[in-house]
Amino acid sequence: MSTADEAKTTDSPRRRLNCVPCFDALWFCYSPVHQLQQYYRLGVLDNCSAKWSKLYDCLSLKTKNSSELQVCP
Repeated sequence: MSTADEAKTTDSPRRRLNCVPCFDALWFCYSPVHQLQQYYRLGVLDNCSAKWSKLYDCLSLKTKNSSELQVCP
């Protein structure tokens, strides 16, 4: 293996954070289908606070500088 090939394998590309799935989950949470399902199953409407938290975390991570982020091994 040449040094150029080794450099390609050791340097992993930076993953871009995608907040679209979090937004989609929040959007679905407020849909009548989901709310009626929750009311039928649990007897209460879903306040979607967990979905808001995930979207907030995603957006706050996405807007940080790369120097502020920590990469987990």
